[in-house]
Amino acid sequence: MKLSWKIFSNTFLVVLFALTLEGVVLLSMTFHKAYLLEVEREKENIESIHRDLVTLLANDSSTLYKELTESIEEAIDILKNNWNGESYRIRDENGKILYQNDDAGFLDKKSSELSLYRIVYRVEKNAKGYFLQMSVLTELLGRPIIIEVHKDLTQVFLEKEDQQRIFIITIIVVGAISALLNAANVIKLTNPIHKLIYAVKKIRSGDYTERVEYKEKDEVGILASDFNGMAEQLEEKIQLLKETAKKQEELAGSLAHEIRTPLTAMIGYADLIKRSKMEEQDFLYAVDYIISEGKRLEALSNRMMQLLIEKNAIPNYSASTVQDLVEDALEAMKPVFDKKKITVKKSTVDFPIRADMELMKNVLLNILDNGGKAAGMNGEITIESGCKGGNVWISITDNGMGMPKEEISKIQEAFYRVDKSRSRADGGAGLGLAICSNIMKIHKGEILFESEVGKGTTVTLVWKGSIDEQDI
Repeated sequence: MKLSWKIFSNTFLVVLFALTLEGVVLLSMTFHKAYLLEVEREKENIESIHRDLVTLLANDSSTLYKELTESIEEAIDILKNNWNGESYRIRDENGKILYQNDDAGFLDKKSSELSLYRIVYRVEKNAKGYFLQMSVLTELLGRPIIIEVHKDLTQVFLEKEDQQRIFIITIIVVGAISALLNAANVIKLTNPIHKLIYAVKKIRSGDYTERVEYKEKDEVGILASDFNGMAEQLEEKIQLLKETAKKQEELAGSLAHEIRTPLTAMIGYADLIKRSKMEEQDFLYAVDYIISEGKRLEALSNRMMQLLIEKNAIPNYSASTVQDLVEDALEAMKPVFDKKKITVKKSTVDFPIRADMELMKNVLLNILDNGGKAAGMNGEITIESGCKGGNVWISITDNGMGMPKEEISKIQEAFYRVDKSRSRADGGAGLGLAICSNIMKIHKGEILFESEVGKGTTVTLVWKGSIDEQDI
């Protein structure tokens, strides 16, 4: 059963039950009140008849010389004007009727069933309707006498039946109106749930942009808001997965290309050596090319392994100074810079730092190597450093050609190269900055790039490495 039907049926049944219960209680109380009113009235009547007869007969001395029936008839002739509108009879203990004022359908009740001076009554139904018969056993002139009154209650019961009919009609009308209002309310309440179901189906079919529009601040509104938040996170994660898959495809394609290019040349030169006689100079050139390309493949393999290892590496922190770190890296790059006649300018502030010095040196070497390639012959590289708020920063600026702003967000991806021809000619595979980025991440730091075409590039390394802020 659908939730809407459950809400509708449960609510409707509760309303119907409440109305029915209230109506039944109200009708019962109304009828019972009218019924008791008639009973009390008849009690007063029978007590009045009994009291009048006892009083009159007790004060009439002539009753000593008359029969009981005669005395009662004379007394009733005197008192009957006081009892207008009443049906009554008087009989002795044997059931003999001593007096009856009309032909009301009295039921005979044995005197053995009655107690002296105790009023009893019962309601009976006959072909004409309902009636009340009330009896009391008393003594008149020293003899047991039964006084009875008869009251037609048909009107009371007819009013009850009329009220029941009105109540049933009311229940039907109110129930129908309640059902319509309840149905409208259920539709309003379950509409956002249907929207949620529709949105879930859309997302399940692959449309991750679907959202639920519901502005109320109730529980359903909270659910819709949480659902939209979940859908947004899901869309972001799906998009991230797509981008990751795309990058993996590009990585695989780039890796295959990087391997295929030297392999093709190596196989070509090897086949040439095998199939033809070559002059010694050409032979040595081919062998040197095979060796250089083999070394490039070896370097590529090592870089890939380094990229995988350093992604989850735990840094081995040690203490040093900015000056020592920079000088150590520049010493390693000196042959390259001397060959290209690159000028290095330093404006570094020396202070103690903490880092995995081997990994951080590797980062500096990569940045300096890229800066040297960008600067070219007779280029210039500027190195600056500082510390602020516990963060150590080292900046390397070259005066090369720079790069477009749209390239900056991509240069830390594996195998990505702004100038592919230059990178391959210089022996690069586009893995250096990807490795550097991983090293900075495990140091809880980052690499920042600023570049403008024709004006050069500034690369800044930032990490939490100030010994003043945190001891080793």
